[in-house]
Amino acid sequence: MSALVAGFLLIGYLLAPGVIYRLFFSAYIPARRYQRTRTEEVVFSLLVTVVPFVLSWILLVHTPLGELPTLAIGPPKAEAYRIVFRSLLPGPELTPSNPLVARVHLSDAYLRAFLEQGRFLSLLWLFCALEGWASGLIVSRYGDYSTNQRMHRLLKRFCDDFLLTYVSEWELLFTTRSLPRSQQDFDVEIDALAAGILYRGKLVDWFLDQDGKLEGIFLERAARYQQAELERDRQRGAEKTRESYWRTIPGAKLYLVASTIANYNIRYAPPMQQDNTLAQLRARFGEEATITQLPPDSFDDPINSP
Repeated sequence: MSALVAGFLLIGYLLAPGVIYRLFFSAYIPARRYQRTRTEEVVFSLLVTVVPFVLSWILLVHTPLGELPTLAIGPPKAEAYRIVFRSLLPGPELTPSNPLVARVHLSDAYLRAFLEQGRFLSLLWLFCALEGWASGLIVSRYGDYSTNQRMHRLLKRFCDDFLLTYVSEWELLFTTRSLPRSQQDFDVEIDALAAGILYRGKLVDWFLDQDGKLEGIFLERAARYQQAELERDRQRGAEKTRESYWRTIPGAKLYLVASTIANYNIRYAPPMQQDNTLAQLRARFGEEATITQLPPDSFDDPINSP
């Protein structure tokens, strides 16, 4: 019975609050981006439970909310806790005069204690959910905090010292969370030197191992830089723009293994416009590419027009 009670308390007061907090916080930062060891997980759960626990205790002990709903099952609350605690202590078991009545009395005490704990845990989990939602809201405005305002400095420091401590650093590098909300829709562009070849493209996803180390990245609109062609043109004395040496890589996405990446450069750019001029298309696909211009759109009705 002691192990059962200990497991109930461990789940209810330590594991469940951390899970609930992350569930609501993950609306702003995906849960799969978290990288924590078991020790960090326990410490984090303890920290996020402190404030909800204190608030729940104040409301249930010092306000009429602690008597709602009214429970008429078993002995009074204090007596029920005393009976449960006494039953969990090691020692020789006393033989009651009426074992059946004693067991019923003990069962009523456990039921009353369980219901009292359920009332406390319900309020505790509610506050953990609100705490996770509020923390995620604070983090979502991280890029808007100005160092010129005292409150913004406090919120930014709170994020740096606590909220973002257990979040992978790749989350801040590979997303626009550190930018103001007006720039949250910017694309994350990467220039990566992998296996001696320079690539560039829009970062759309990345993968981490169990230790939080980068395993690989996915790029859209990927292009490869033609370094050998540049050197040949230099030998011939041909002059071309650097943009003309980029060649688009066929396919929807390009995957680069992190172990092959020597270095990379990250930049945040406004979303690419769909319309491209002829010069931009030639610079992207090369001068030798054949580009056919489509006829202008006609607003005439093809059925009813003469």
